Amino acid sequence: METMLRLQCDNLLGGRIERETPTGLVTIATVARETDGLVVHVIDGQEGPGLEHLQGLQARNCDDLQRHMSRPDVTVTMPTG
Repeated sequence: METMLRLQCDNLLGGRIERETPTGLVTIATVARETDGLVVHVIDGQEGPGLEHLQGLQARNCDDLQRHMSRPDVTVTMPTG
C-alpha cells in the first residue's frame, strides 16, 4: 500500500509533513530549521508503518528533504506558490 505525504516547507521557516487519509490530511511531523539545514520531528503517535525513516531526517533545504523522504512505497508532494 502506497503512502502519500505532503511536505509544506520553507527553507528559512521550516514547515510540516502531512499524510493523506480517507478523511483528509493529518499532520504527522514538523520540519524545523537548524544551523546546518532542516530536521524532521515526528509527532508522538503519528509514526505509522513505513515512515520510521522520517524521525531525525536532516536535509540542506526543502528540495533535498523531499528527495530524502521518498521511498518506493512513499510518494511525497510539495505544493508551490
